Amino acid sequence: MNLPMPASTSQCFDNTRISAYKECPRKYFLRHVMHWNSEGTANALVFGLSWHEGMDVVWTYAKQFKQGDLAAMAQLKFLKTWEEWGLDADPDLATMDRMAPRTPGTAAEMYYNYIEQRWSMLQRSDLLSAEQPFAVPMPGLTDVWYIGRLDKAIQYEHQKLVLEHKTTTAYATVGNFRSDYVDSWYSSSQVKGYQFGGGLYYPGLDAVWVDAALVHKKVHDAFKFIPVSHKFNLLEEWIGDTKGWIYRIITDTDAYNAAGELRGGVFPKNEDSCYGKYGTCPFLNICRAVADPTKLECVPAGYVKEVWEPFSVLGLDKIVQQTKE
Repeated sequence: MNLPMPASTSQCFDNTRISAYKECPRKYFLRHVMHWNSEGTANALVFGLSWHEGMDVVWTYAKQFKQGDLAAMAQLKFLKTWEEWGLDADPDLATMDRMAPRTPGTAAEMYYNYIEQRWSMLQRSDLLSAEQPFAVPMPGLTDVWYIGRLDKAIQYEHQKLVLEHKTTTAYATVGNFRSDYVDSWYSSSQVKGYQFGGGLYYPGLDAVWVDAALVHKKVHDAFKFIPVSHKFNLLEEWIGDTKGWIYRIITDTDAYNAAGELRGGVFPKNEDSCYGKYGTCPFLNICRAVADPTKLECVPAGYVKEVWEPFSVLGLDKIVQQTKE
């Protein structure tokens, strides 16, 4: 494939970075300019990452193995990732209670039920790619790219689809998934980005299907496809909005680099986002204590310096290889 490709010196922005700036410019500054991150491992994050790894096994080898064997292989991949993040594959009862429902045992039940429910589709689908990174140049901005990674691209019943695996604890007694969780994907900027980027790599892309998996203490067989397909005018709007957010990030970054400090409204705090739907902002303690964190002599206690590298995080080197083929 002859695909566009950013250089290592290009400015690359993904949904995570842009969403952080939208939520709070100061949060973006602390995470993606200062490169600070909270110490410790977030159980929800590791469970989601491990589930994704198991899904790679499921969709790659479904036509080669029986259901039970496939579930066992997926669980082994889950546990490998789980342990790589420093978590115990066989936690004691106290740890399981603390982690519940996001435990290895829950994942094992989920894989078995997922494969059983999706078996027909798994057999009738052709996998086009797994974990395909993409990079799209943003129009009107010099050497600026929107980047991401598609969980799966498949051909299914004359449809070309992108699958995006998601885990959630948003349980409802009726229908298993809370309606606000399901509805949120129809206006998701992330999904629009997948449709935009995926359409470039897979011309004729019909839709993005969010492949939602419920993580619950007792319900281990709740899965739902949420199909999303936006018309061109909405994708065009998304491009303009995304370009605007990136421009603000670049403008704030340039102003900070020129001044060497935070002043004049550069990377301002959004104090209405300190307590969000996913809990307390991890940088709240810093923002409460100092007006300009660049004045601190070292990384604060409870935080570490972790530089985000898009080429390694999203596997953009995979695109380089494809452009040579």
